[in-house]
Amino acid sequence: MSVSAVSKNFVAVPVAQTNPVRSRADWERQRAAALDNPGAFHGAIAKREVHWFVTGAAGVGAKGAWLTFDQTLGQWTGWDAASGAAVTANLGAAFEPWQRAFNADDAPHWKWFEGGRTNACFNEVDRHVLAGFGAEPAFLFEGDRWDMSQDGGRGAPVDSHAISRKTLLLETAKCALALQALGLKAGDRIALNLPNIPAQLFWTEAAKRLGIVYTPVFGGFSDKTLSDRIHDAGARIVITADGGYRNAQIVPFKTAYTDPALDDYVPVATVRSAIAQRLATLGLPDAGPPQGGRAPSGGSERSELGGLSPADLQQVLTIVDETLAGEVTVQRSDAMRGVGRALRELGRAGRLNAAEASRVRTAVAEALVATPPRVDAVVVVRHTAQADLVWRTERDRWSHELTDAALQTLLAAAREAGFTVADEAALLALPDADFVRAIWASSAPAPLDAEFPMFFIYTSGSTGKPKGVVHVHGGYTAGVAHTMKVAFDARPGDVVYVVADPGWITGQSYMLSATMTTRCTGVLGEGAPTFPHAGRYASMIERYKVRIFKAGVTFLMTIMADAQNVRDVQQYDLCSLRVATFCA
Repeated sequence: MSVSAVSKNFVAVPVAQTNPVRSRADWERQRAAALDNPGAFHGAIAKREVHWFVTGAAGVGAKGAWLTFDQTLGQWTGWDAASGAAVTANLGAAFEPWQRAFNADDAPHWKWFEGGRTNACFNEVDRHVLAGFGAEPAFLFEGDRWDMSQDGGRGAPVDSHAISRKTLLLETAKCALALQALGLKAGDRIALNLPNIPAQLFWTEAAKRLGIVYTPVFGGFSDKTLSDRIHDAGARIVITADGGYRNAQIVPFKTAYTDPALDDYVPVATVRSAIAQRLATLGLPDAGPPQGGRAPSGGSERSELGGLSPADLQQVLTIVDETLAGEVTVQRSDAMRGVGRALRELGRAGRLNAAEASRVRTAVAEALVATPPRVDAVVVVRHTAQADLVWRTERDRWSHELTDAALQTLLAAAREAGFTVADEAALLALPDADFVRAIWASSAPAPLDAEFPMFFIYTSGSTGKPKGVVHVHGGYTAGVAHTMKVAFDARPGDVVYVVADPGWITGQSYMLSATMTTRCTGVLGEGAPTFPHAGRYASMIERYKVRIFKAGVTFLMTIMADAQNVRDVQQYDLCSLRVATFCA
């Protein structure tokens, strides 16, 4: 698509307002400063972009305060952690809320803002409500389903609504209380496998709020990939949905991905342990000396329990290991294939007859079927409401039932704290500051070490086995907030539309964290941004007056390679756009 073909839809290139890098010279100066003293350079960013939990300082209450350095005022300002009251602490511009900004003692295992405490959820959600922006949209949600009869034949979404910052905080607190009711605490791990729907936001922020480490898994990945990541993450809970909409079709998340991931696959370590334990105690009849009348050398005599000899058992395990090498989780049939190979070798060596091999095979199959449950619970968000959903009462829990119970806990605590709130509507009607205090009565954000893990997400695997990359509450949050200015010249209130999924790092970073931290309004779109036609994403830009747009370059190239796609895009007004970026 040529520039001239669409120039009528765009305004002149704007002048940067918040981006501190305006020229090559600016960039060179900042690069030199970062190399010369990384702690000072990035510490200055972290002081102004993030609120830190500070205790024991003058002007700070007994239970601490959430403070940030206001460059305009030249002071540390924020809110008391107990009452939510606004505070100004006389700490001075040189104060740092950590002991050491940059620790390179164990390079390349860097540590940032050592000893400092913060919380990503507080910075993304609570502080904006405390600042009086509770009614402002945090996100604009648009569902996948489309009605072409609307908007003069151009079409419009069947489901779209705004999520205010107060609603985001309330739903986050309910999910946090639900996670605690399931027995989770800081440091525990969960996996999220959800479509791009509001529940994705709420459960993600709830995990951050409590210091629960989460791994987001892209909704388009296979059940095997989900299984591997659940195990690699050590997830105790999986949060999924009954389904999502894509191209007007229902994608049955739970039955297509979550259930098979947990039921059809077993961790390799569990497979090996189950086989070893079962065969070590398997009673086999004493068949006398093997073929040739002599017991083979190498310690292959039967064990005292009548099972396989230690050498034979080790041979089975070795061949199983070879068969399953490189895998994280496997189907039981994969393990049985390795066992079958081992039994054939033992048979050829005259160390097992056919009847004994059959008993071993049956015993192993029974042991693999009896492996323990892989997670404590599966939390299921009701979104598409299929009538025939497979349900395991011992494992599955409805999200809305958990959050409904959490709401009652939240309301009771708010009433005990002195707020007259009979229901959720009354709670949301409270003034912003009172609303936060009412929420904090039962669900306050946990002050966490700056290096405390927040989430880990996996590399694509295009250059080898996917690797989990850990991101933390301090440096990551400050970094993505700062790059909103440098990369997008973002300003509070800007509407940001990132074509991504929370299972991709660009989704976690810019669709979610950076957008919320900097008080921008995000666009959350379910399904494909090109359904029912290639102009769907352009219609969202027009409808929500998007100021900042971010997508993959292949997304744009694929769309613009077709003439009809170009015409679909051109029917919408893109003049609201100030910045558009494309990543490879």
